[in-house]
Amino acid sequence: MLDLVIRGGQVVTPQGVGAWDVGVEGERIVAIAAPGTLPRDAGRIIDATGKLVIPGGIDPHVHTHWPIPALGGGHTTSAPPEQVSRAAICGGTTTLVDFAVWEPGMTIARAIEEKE
Repeated sequence: MLDLVIRGGQVVTPQGVGAWDVGVEGERIVAIAAPGTLPRDAGRIIDATGKLVIPGGIDPHVHTHWPIPALGGGHTTSAPPEQVSRAAICGGTTTLVDFAVWEPGMTIARAIEEKE
């Protein structure tokens, strides 16, 4: 049994946009099928009629806990990873690549170690 079926939407795939139903098990898309052909006993069914169904976006340039110059001098930091992740998902971005803070004289390896 599928955990989720998204029915009736215009689905965006690498091959183009079309009327398809999407089947999901766990966190994976396991089926993209002609409308009405997926089982009707899914754990949850979403009617996406009149909507676009698109894969989550990828943001390859994110800064969390990044030092930012503050007005009047000094520094503040950007939001922590949890807040940045929540904000991203609200806009449809499901994958983030965070940058490590690098300072002159620091090796890239050290910057990555400190980020972890």
